[in-house]
Amino acid sequence: MSLKGVGTDLFSPLALYFRGHDFPTEKKGEKTMIGQHGWLESTEQALYDRNKQSPQKKTRILDGIKKIAKDVSELHQTRRTHPVARGTVGTHAAVSLDPREQSLLYCELEFNLTTALNIYVSEELDKGHLSPDNLKKVSDEWHQKGHHKVIGFRYDLETQLELVSLHINDFSFYGRRQGNTTEIALLLNEMKMNARNMRVRTFCQPDSTIAKHLVGSQSLFNLINASTSQQIALAEIARFFKLLLK
Repeated sequence: MSLKGVGTDLFSPLALYFRGHDFPTEKKGEKTMIGQHGWLESTEQALYDRNKQSPQKKTRILDGIKKIAKDVSELHQTRRTHPVARGTVGTHAAVSLDPREQSLLYCELEFNLTTALNIYVSEELDKGHLSPDNLKKVSDEWHQKGHHKVIGFRYDLETQLELVSLHINDFSFYGRRQGNTTEIALLLNEMKMNARNMRVRTFCQPDSTIAKHLVGSQSLFNLINASTSQQIALAEIARFFKLLLK
């Protein structure tokens, strides 16, 4: 069985986080994480099997992301309905992931988002949809900020999204927003705000903010028709987040 190209596309360090000798095999929700049938089991066979899924199953792969966001919202709503102890000053948004866990999650999320967008813009270039003037505008602004030249279209996330926004009438888009430039623009603007928020690496993002970033990322992947392997990578990030929710 050949796995050439599979491990490279789907490798994620998230499962390795749970492989310490003293780490329990179950955590927050009683899901088996390590060992046979644990969902964090990342054997080559598992990666190979996942990569064989058809593109039609992309939506099914990520069905859980919106549910995670809904669960987080309901959890916070429940907490808000509890009476606040006298003498306390308000409540703070729940933060379940510690700084190390958030650094892992956001490293993977930003990497997969920028990789997917780099591939997408490259494909649009091959189709002849990329405007030289728009690309020059983005490239000039990039260099004016003192940044080095990038390989392909590997700008930072916000710059990539700006490049896509400039081609809103030229690029191919997919999913339920296809053909609706107003909704496409709204999503791209939302993701730009997410990118700016993610760039401030305090590593203490509230659960609700992380859930919002994941749902926005799912919508973007659907918009640009991200590959199955990229969708799986995003689903793994969402599952990592769900395991660590308090």
